Amino acid sequence: MAQSEYARSGVDTDEADRALSRLLLEISPTLAFGAPTEIGIGHFASVIRAGPLRIALTTDGVGTKLIVAQLALKYDTVGIDCVAMNVNDLICVGATPLALLDYLAVESADPDVFAQIGIGLAEGAKQAGVSIVGGEVAQVPDMLRGAQPGSGLDLVGMAIGVIPEDGLIDGSAVEPGDAVVGIESSGVHSNGISLARKVLLTRFNLDSYVEEFETTVGEELLRPTRIYVPQMRALSDNGIRPRAVAHITGDGLLNLRRVEAPVGFEITHLPEPQPIFRQIEQLGEIDRAEMRTVFNMGVGMTVVVREADAERAIEVLRSTGTESWRLGTAVEDPERRVWLREEGLVGRSKRFTAEGG
Repeated sequence: MAQSEYARSGVDTDEADRALSRLLLEISPTLAFGAPTEIGIGHFASVIRAGPLRIALTTDGVGTKLIVAQLALKYDTVGIDCVAMNVNDLICVGATPLALLDYLAVESADPDVFAQIGIGLAEGAKQAGVSIVGGEVAQVPDMLRGAQPGSGLDLVGMAIGVIPEDGLIDGSAVEPGDAVVGIESSGVHSNGISLARKVLLTRFNLDSYVEEFETTVGEELLRPTRIYVPQMRALSDNGIRPRAVAHITGDGLLNLRRVEAPVGFEITHLPEPQPIFRQIEQLGEIDRAEMRTVFNMGVGMTVVVREADAERAIEVLRSTGTESWRLGTAVEDPERRVWLREEGLVGRSKRFTAEGG
């Protein structure tokens, strides 16, 4: 199989999957040592029971978006991304996010950089309604090298939330005929940045103003990941309980396949992607199948609801100030495929390919 542009940019997802399988093989026996898990490994967040409480746990980082921050000498938004990547996974299992810990590894400790990161973390916490209750800083100059001298850093979070007794969402309740509703992203978010950088930064400088973006390349790449906690809260407050929620990150709409039910998804409407995706696709000569596999392409979160709730769910989501659309329908399919009918693509396993291909 030909190597993808994403792999050429330095991210080989097939190799990562093989490595992850080896890791999971070694750590799976630990599931018998402590708190019992209530959801299989591979969901957006882990769920354990601690006495009467169901607790959801997740961890994620900002990734190579930090390289853009280092090049731009601008760190005041990446903390939002750190919070977002964690709380957006928590809400996928029905959890209310409560708190977050951060881990900051640096080549050197720069007070101004730390202050900027703190500004972003605080703003993200405000949007998500979580407390940042602690964390860890590690100075590891022998391990990290930055895009600028002394600028190497990695920012990771770990979040915790609680799930009501009857509130676990794992997708097992999804039935054929249920509606798939998409919620807009704010742009690239924090996935596919390696490929975005490879394409855009060979043609533009970070401070290049791009008319389509209505801002500079650097500002567009650093646009923070949208936090979807208010949207999920609005659905709950209006009596709408999703049967599945998917955070659309790496693998794009293939994240719908994480549902427990033996269903596939017919996606019959896709919103127009934001200009940054068009630029990456055209300038990098990347085919649409790979774009759909790597990027969110304008849809940052999906909810699957009963058909009877679809129109009201869209109204409620739009009332929060985020555009939302009816994307398609759950269908009976033991192979659990995702069809993008407008583009002639079908998703199996970890990638989209041409239908019939």
